[in-house]
Amino acid sequence: MPQRSLITTVVALAAALSLTGCTAAARETSVAADGDATPAAATETPFSPYWDAMYGVYDARDEIVKREKIEKLVAACMTAEGFDYTPVDQSPDTSVPGYEQGWGTEAWVAEHGYGAFPTPEETRQIDAQVVAEDPNLGYVASLSPSEQEAYYRALEGPLPDRDTLATTKEGGDAPAYDWTTAGCRGEAQHTVTGVDPTQSKRFEPLVAAMNAIEQDQLSDPAMQPIDTEWSECMAGAGYDGLATKQAAVDAVFAQSSAYWDSGATDEPAADLRAEWRDFEIDVALVDFRCAEAVGYAAKALAVQAARETQFIADNRVELDAMLAEIEQGG
Repeated sequence: MPQRSLITTVVALAAALSLTGCTAAARETSVAADGDATPAAATETPFSPYWDAMYGVYDARDEIVKREKIEKLVAACMTAEGFDYTPVDQSPDTSVPGYEQGWGTEAWVAEHGYGAFPTPEETRQIDAQVVAEDPNLGYVASLSPSEQEAYYRALEGPLPDRDTLATTKEGGDAPAYDWTTAGCRGEAQHTVTGVDPTQSKRFEPLVAAMNAIEQDQLSDPAMQPIDTEWSECMAGAGYDGLATKQAAVDAVFAQSSAYWDSGATDEPAADLRAEWRDFEIDVALVDFRCAEAVGYAAKALAVQAARETQFIADNRVELDAMLAEIEQGG
């Protein structure tokens, strides 16, 4: 059912828009009158220096250069394995307008809502940004089934066994990533990016706890009065019974969930999707305006800063040890 996979693709975007102001080291963007996105002042939180040290400050051009290096190494490795491999072009497709251009503004929300039910044209925009055309598909199609299996084993490593797949499907933990068993791609990525201390067993609990500080913020009692203000605003605009901003997003996705849970196997009709989208945009726009009216983002950010400050005070020794190891190159 392609619709499910499409919703999976955009659900993170929808959730992020719902919780604008609540994520650590969020980099805000302002939109000029001509619609071009321009960098604004960074929204720093106590975790920001740690996130920056761990993952670096994102640079789009640097990421493209890294991916290009990885693709060249993959090609050399695949040649050594006896296969042809053409590096995938990593340059962005500038012929398609960026779907996220203007994201986080009222104008974007008025046009896209949370991004839950994109139009076919918007879907093409999303695909153009995140899915590069693979020039190797024709070559792979020319191989026999056994050769194709060997090709992908060399490229990505062996597939998980049946027991592992069954466990993951039933909600169990997916196997930990191991670059040494991830084929030519894993080896190439490791060569370019090196060892990541944040993925080491020693610091794994610390990084997980840092992520949990953000993920668990919605249940922090300090959020209740902020959510109450927002909820009262939503009720005044005709959306009663939504206790939190996440509840607004859940209400939007409940439409499609009910459709698939009913046993449907065909894609929803265009008029049904249009109905879902109209509801989504209306909810998201009211959500956006209520959040602006009650100062949700700034208040939530203050709660986040307090949580992170306490975490740093409680875990200073381990945090400093991790930073020291990062500075030493792992």
